[in-house]
Amino acid sequence: MPRSTIALLLSAILALPAGADERQVNTLAEATSPAQASYDYAQTVRNEVRASLKENPDRPSLEQAAQRLDQLAAWLDTPLPRELGTGSRPLYFRGVDVQRDLAAIHVRLGNTGKALDALETMQRYAWLGEAGAMVLGDGAFAPLRGEPRFQAILQITSTPSRMLKDFGADSPYRERLSVEERIAGLTQFWSDAREYFVHFDNAPQLDWNKTYLEFLPKVMAAETTFDYYRVLMQLAPLLRDGHTNIFAPQELQERFYARPPIVTELVGDTVMVIAVNSTALAGRLKVGDELVAVDGVPVKRHAEEKVAPFVSSSTPQDHALRTYSYQLLSGDAAEPVRLTLRDSAGRLREESVARGPQDLSKYEKFGFRMLAGDVAYLSLDHFDSDEGVKAFTKALPQIMRAKGLVIDVRRNGGGSTAHGERILEHLTRQAIPRAMSFMRGASIVAGHQARLVAWEPVARSAPAHSSDGDVYEGPVAVLTGAATFSAAEDFVLAFNALERGATIGATTGGSTGQPMNIRLPGGGWGRICIKRDLLPDGGTFVGRGLKPDIEAGPTVQSIRKGGDPVLERALAHLKGLR
Repeated sequence: MPRSTIALLLSAILALPAGADERQVNTLAEATSPAQASYDYAQTVRNEVRASLKENPDRPSLEQAAQRLDQLAAWLDTPLPRELGTGSRPLYFRGVDVQRDLAAIHVRLGNTGKALDALETMQRYAWLGEAGAMVLGDGAFAPLRGEPRFQAILQITSTPSRMLKDFGADSPYRERLSVEERIAGLTQFWSDAREYFVHFDNAPQLDWNKTYLEFLPKVMAAETTFDYYRVLMQLAPLLRDGHTNIFAPQELQERFYARPPIVTELVGDTVMVIAVNSTALAGRLKVGDELVAVDGVPVKRHAEEKVAPFVSSSTPQDHALRTYSYQLLSGDAAEPVRLTLRDSAGRLREESVARGPQDLSKYEKFGFRMLAGDVAYLSLDHFDSDEGVKAFTKALPQIMRAKGLVIDVRRNGGGSTAHGERILEHLTRQAIPRAMSFMRGASIVAGHQARLVAWEPVARSAPAHSSDGDVYEGPVAVLTGAATFSAAEDFVLAFNALERGATIGATTGGSTGQPMNIRLPGGGWGRICIKRDLLPDGGTFVGRGLKPDIEAGPTVQSIRKGGDPVLERALAHLKGLR
């Protein structure tokens, strides 16, 4: 640790308020940075205060809790934590939390004046807008609602809801939007990206100002809301980020996003049908059919002209997946799509296929099974919920007895990183590594001539540790592909950093982060990636993807034979480790 960091840590430790125990000091000294140390300390005190007030505390307990929070608030307002807070948003906002906690305790004590003082002090840190309205609408502050000072606090808190409100917030769907609304929607997305987007470096040739001027006459000329969104949805892809998109209103979903119940994929240089998810179509379309043309247009030209302009993607592999799998056949539900197909014998035919729901699935989500050689296999198809964690936990007794484990995240499009960590906790006794995360700080005008972008670290919570329960210590292989995305990539990067086993398959999608949602005129919405993630060692993977240790993938022949070369390669790898 650099001497300057040690000096700051010592200063922070010396600045601890009276009553800090040895454990808190040790926690602070072991932290990776002074800002993180200060954040962790403030959270520890808050958690201890909350724990002390769980069961109908008496007045002395409430007064003691208020005293501890007063001390913490005073400490947060001393020069060192205040300075550290300028570069750490999570630490800075602990001031908001402490004043809110303090106000709630004073309400319980009947100290109306002190409660209002704390809420007014909270305004010095931030005007919280909708979040503040939710906080102050809590039942804890019901006794204050008749107070003029409290009403003034509510009014100030609501300021961001007025000054920063999305142009689309009060604009419901209509078949035609005014030209002012159309311009406002373009301006909203463009300006929010200009201020918050974190991956402009992945689109180095993009002139964002010029782009705005080019789109302005297009949105002005788009008379219907359908035409407007057809123009607007081509804006986000220019930023080259899979977490940055524009979506049409619900009322237009069936015109833009309806798909036939089949799955296609670019395999080498060939577009293949890899799944038919409809009973009615099963006799007409076959897995292994080659898709030659769409509506009479050669499939590659159709993809380039009709699909690619609407594809928001971070990497070439992400772009290919979205273009040839997710979006290739999207369109109006009322219009069937005409497919030109070539079967395994080389015979050409045409099929008219309706865009509509699927009624047949070819695989079991979160499927678990034991494979040859006593190898356990589990697919983790998403991290949107804890379904995968439950499936892993249910299978854990069998996994513990297995001679090898394959975890398949090839179809995992992400969700919550925490769900992946709960699985990794059963594969290691080490702390789970995490991505390094940053957000954009304020643009700085240097000498009134140059604008800078400062990166503000996002404080990370304490690392997850291995489970107190069973930990599988046998060989592990993780299967990856271009559809391994977002939180699934967080899972893979942690697995790699742990050096727990091999990854096998194809490079991941190369896109993770935290999007900010934007309401657009006519009921549409957009999102912009505002969190920049790096590998635990500082390396880059967004815009590149995580390469597997062993490359493997499907072929035209393997698809037609129903094989899985990636899984077969993983089994061979695990067998070779014995």
